[in-house]
Amino acid sequence: MSQPTSSPSALSTTAAPTIAAPTIAAPTDPQAASNFNKIPLEVLLRISSSLTTPELGNLRLTCRSIEQSLFNTFMREFFTKRQFMLTENSLQALVGISKSRLSDCLDHVIIGLNHFPRQYFSPGQEVRANRYRKAHADHLTLVYSGQDVAMLTEAFRNLKNLHTVGIRDYNSRERQKRDGTHASWSSYGATTLWKETGVDLLRNTNAEDAQQYANKVIITLFTALGDAGARPKAFEYLRKKDGVPSDDGFNLFPNYLKPKVAPVLEGLETLMLVVNVGNGPGRTTTGGSRPQHDYLLRHFLGYLPNLKHLRLNFHSIRVGVMEPVEDFINWLGTPVPHDPVPSTPSDSPLLHPAPPVAFPHLEELNLGFIDLAPKALLNAIRKFAPSLKRLELWRVTLWNQAADDPNARDLLRTNLWAQTLKALREIPHLELDHIKIGQPNQRTLFMQTAAWFHRKDGPPDERLMVQEYTGIDWKHYVGELAARVKVEAPPEPESDSDENDDDDDVDDSLESADDLMDGEYAQIPSFTNPSTSHPPVLTSPCQLMNQTMKKNDGA
Repeated sequence: MSQPTSSPSALSTTAAPTIAAPTIAAPTDPQAASNFNKIPLEVLLRISSSLTTPELGNLRLTCRSIEQSLFNTFMREFFTKRQFMLTENSLQALVGISKSRLSDCLDHVIIGLNHFPRQYFSPGQEVRANRYRKAHADHLTLVYSGQDVAMLTEAFRNLKNLHTVGIRDYNSRERQKRDGTHASWSSYGATTLWKETGVDLLRNTNAEDAQQYANKVIITLFTALGDAGARPKAFEYLRKKDGVPSDDGFNLFPNYLKPKVAPVLEGLETLMLVVNVGNGPGRTTTGGSRPQHDYLLRHFLGYLPNLKHLRLNFHSIRVGVMEPVEDFINWLGTPVPHDPVPSTPSDSPLLHPAPPVAFPHLEELNLGFIDLAPKALLNAIRKFAPSLKRLELWRVTLWNQAADDPNARDLLRTNLWAQTLKALREIPHLELDHIKIGQPNQRTLFMQTAAWFHRKDGPPDERLMVQEYTGIDWKHYVGELAARVKVEAPPEPESDSDENDDDDDVDDSLESADDLMDGEYAQIPSFTNPSTSHPPVLTSPCQLMNQTMKKNDGA
């Protein structure tokens, strides 16, 4: 008889011992024990501040802890403001930055006026020529297809902290702080293209081509800002070469573009422009005696109701043309009627003139490189006096119009700057906390003469070309400045009279602002050439102008 088999339930229920899986220690960060982690941040910043840009890059690559420690200062120094140009590689870099962690820091975007001039290459430079032709063709396709607007739009849409957009035709010198006096920051991609082709895209080129390209970049930039719904607070147009836009560059208000661009302009609080109101395409308005070269510019300014800071530098290739500039300043200083008269339909086929601008919030006014009569300047300041806090005048030339009259030759030695400063103090409601005047000049009978300041109780031959004040007692300062400003008198025309000028003394009294408006001015002593006993005698304005031209030519 066989033995019975045991059922499964009868088997031992004792569990086999569990064997624990071996534990593997997590790998330690090899940089965690690095002595670099023990370096205080202050020491790292002190070390990094004395390094060149390539050396700083190598330091950041040393280890992760150093890269993380230096990231914020590195980002603020190198990615707060960046310059690009209208090429695919450059704009793609901008788009890439806008999608990265650097985008929060980038608040100032500049578009450089790097453009491709007509270029000749010598035999043996075929490789460079091919590279240049390809880059040029790619640039043309980019701008003709509108891809430049599309890429800028994408970048601006991603940059949530965008504050300032700008255009300029030169490289930044800010790199000199790290890399020496010859270093500069160029538009992204420009240095690489220069190394490959030997062509500097910012070199002096045909003035007309530079002007047309400037117009194109302005329109491209504002179109992209409008498409992106961006609302920067500042727009800056800076130039050192021929990249000055014509009036057509401000044609931003066709029916398809105005709804997008107008909100961008309404959000601007700072506007810095280089303008050319003396030539270019002219437009004739009703009641105008000559074509206006700033018709579109005036309308452009009319879309800036929230402007707080206006800087205008004037440029004209026609030397000595002052009427268009003065017309513009007169328009700028025209008061806005309290009850505007609604425009009525006109049978005239001419354009309606641009209405005056209000700028009710304007706090700072900067004017530079401009020739005008004192009355026009003072009227503009008077208009904005209730809100104006800061005033800067740089290379402003005051025009002595009264002396152009042959019967008013006694006004040749007028010190317009002394009178203008005195009149400035008497403008109602003007309370400045900052004023700056640099390199002033005066024009009489086609001749530009220098003005300068002498230091109180300083040597009589010292010439100070810039004066600046910040504080609450601006009227007292300007009053002292009026007493310290001197103007070099032009040579006087020959007189038929035998009377001498020995009795002509300095009139230390300064007439009131009303006297200035009437054309009465303080006198300054006649200028005596130290090499001769008498000033040169000129008999006509033409001779005066010829002498000026010879002087300017180094004769």
